[in-house]
Amino acid sequence: MIWVIDALRNAWRFVRNGLIRAFGRRLDYVVVEVAGSYPERTPRRRPLRQRLLSGTWQRPEESLEALRERLERIASAPGVRGIVLRVRDLQAGMATIQSLRAAFAEVRRRGKRVVAYLPETHLPAYYLATAADEIHMAPAGFWMVIGLRTEITFFRSAFDRIGVLPEFERLAEYKTAADPFMRSGLSEPHREVIESILDSLMQEIASDLAAARRLDPAAVRVAIDRAPLTADDAKAAGLVDGVCYEDELPARLGSTDRLAHHPASLQPWARARGRLPSPYRWRARQVIIGVVELRGAIVPGESREMPVSLPLIGGRLAGSDTIARAFRAAERHPGVRAIVFNVDSRGGSALASDLIWREVERVKRKKPVVVYMGDVAGSGGYYVAAGASRIIAQPGTITGSIGAVTGKVTVRGLLERLGLNREVIARGEAATMESVFRPFTPEQLDALRRELQAIYRRFVGVVARGRRRREDEVEAIARGRVWTGRQALEHGLVDELGDFSLAVRRAAELAGIPAAQAVIPITIHPPQTIGIPSLVGKPVGSFVEILDALRAIRDLAAEGVWMIMRDMDDIS
Repeated sequence: MIWVIDALRNAWRFVRNGLIRAFGRRLDYVVVEVAGSYPERTPRRRPLRQRLLSGTWQRPEESLEALRERLERIASAPGVRGIVLRVRDLQAGMATIQSLRAAFAEVRRRGKRVVAYLPETHLPAYYLATAADEIHMAPAGFWMVIGLRTEITFFRSAFDRIGVLPEFERLAEYKTAADPFMRSGLSEPHREVIESILDSLMQEIASDLAAARRLDPAAVRVAIDRAPLTADDAKAAGLVDGVCYEDELPARLGSTDRLAHHPASLQPWARARGRLPSPYRWRARQVIIGVVELRGAIVPGESREMPVSLPLIGGRLAGSDTIARAFRAAERHPGVRAIVFNVDSRGGSALASDLIWREVERVKRKKPVVVYMGDVAGSGGYYVAAGASRIIAQPGTITGSIGAVTGKVTVRGLLERLGLNREVIARGEAATMESVFRPFTPEQLDALRRELQAIYRRFVGVVARGRRRREDEVEAIARGRVWTGRQALEHGLVDELGDFSLAVRRAAELAGIPAAQAVIPITIHPPQTIGIPSLVGKPVGSFVEILDALRAIRDLAAEGVWMIMRDMDDIS
C-alpha cells in the first residue's frame, strides 16, 4: 500500500515540477528568516478540539527538523542560486546555533551561495551568519559581538532578613545548584566552573569565527574586546563583506555573476515555496530510525506542559513513565532499526533519571541507542544518557554535573515575623523532613547525607559502567563539575562532536544499515494510557491543568533529591 501511495504522490510531483520548470518565473535567491529557539524536532500538532478549547491557534515555532527540510528543497532546486539569510530574534542556545551553522554550511556544500544580511548584529546572530559566504550590514548598524557573560543572583542575605532558612546538602563541591540560596556570593569552585565554561566557549567561538572569516583568532579576540564597532569599521576589519541597505542587496547580488547589471530576484520563503520543485520520496525504501525526545526537567510519572515557565523547572516536565513508554514502543516496532535519544535537560529527579537510564540500558541490548545532546544535558540529563551505545554532543553543549543536591527552604521564621503560627503534629522521627515549616533535625540531616551518598555513588557507578571506566577515573571528572561538549569529549564523557544528523548516521551504522541505504528519523510518540493524569486534552491555563502542574512540582520536591544544573542559565 505504501508503494502505491508513494507512486501516486511522486507522479503528481513529477507533473508539478515539470510545470514549474516550463513556466516558472526566475527565482535567484530565497530569503530565509531565522528566529526563535529551534527545538530539534517538530512537535506533534495538537488536535483541533484541543486548540478550540484552549484558544491556542498560533503555529508552533519552527524546529531544526523543519528548517533542514526547507533548506534541502532550496539546495535541490536547479534554478535557485542561493539563500539570503536574515537573523531576527534568535533565542537558541550555543549547541543549537552550532546545528544551525551546520545546516547552512550543508547548503553551501551543495553548491548554493549563502548571503547573510544583518541590519545590526549580536553574538548569536553573527555566529550563525559566519556560516554564509558573505555577510552584509546596514550602514547605521553596529557590530555588537561583545563577548560572553553570566549573571547569578544570590538570595541568602535577603532570606536572612525575611526569616527564610535554606537547608541544602550536596555532593560534591562543584554541585552548585543550591549556592544562590545558601550563599551570598560565588564560592571558589563555583567561580572555577563558570570561568572554565566561559573560557571554553569563548575559545570555540573565536576559533570558529576566525576560520569562517579567514582571520587570525587573536585578531577576532581583539575585535570582540573593541566592540561595539560601526559597520564600516567591521568591514575594514574583515568581519563583514559589505555595507548596504536591504533594498540595495538585489543589485549587489546580481552584479557579481552572469546577471551583471541586473538585480537578482529575491523572494521570501512564503512565496518561493510554491515555485520550488518538490522532492521525490519512496518511504517504502527508507529504514526508520526512531527518535525519543526528553526535554525539560525530569520527573516521575507523566510528561507535562506547564501553564507558565517556572524558575529552575522551566515550562516542560519530562516524565519517566512517558519516556519509558516511548522506548518500549520503539523497541516493539519492527520497522525501527535503531534509536536516537534526543536529550535537552538540566536534570531533575534522581529516581526518574534512574528509571529512564534503565530503559536505555535495557533497550540497547536489542537496538542501538545513540544519545544526541542539545543545549544542555547536565546532571540527570547526563545520567539518562550514560548507558547509551554512543553519545554525540555539540562543542557548545553544557553537560556533566555528575553529583547530587537536596534540601528545602524553611519559612517558619517568615511566618513568625508576619504574626502567623503553624502547628505541626507528627508521628515518626522523619515525618517532618519534607515540611517547610520545620527545620531539619540533626538525625534528619544525617539521613539526608546518607541518601545523597547512595545517590552519588550510584551515579558514578552508572557513568563508569556506561563509559567503560573505573569509578576512580569517573570520580576525578565528576564531583558536580560542569563541562562544555568539547571538554566532555576530552574527558571521555561523550564519544563525538556533531549535530543530530550525525547521531542518526551513527545509529544507522551501529544497526548495520549500509551507508547507501536511505534512513528517515521518526519521532516516537508514546501511546497514551488510561487513567493516568495527563495534560493532553486539557485547555491551556485551565484550573485542572494548573492543579496538575502544581502536583508535579510537589511530587518533584517531595522526592527530596534534585539534580538540576542551573549555573549557566544566563550565559549570553
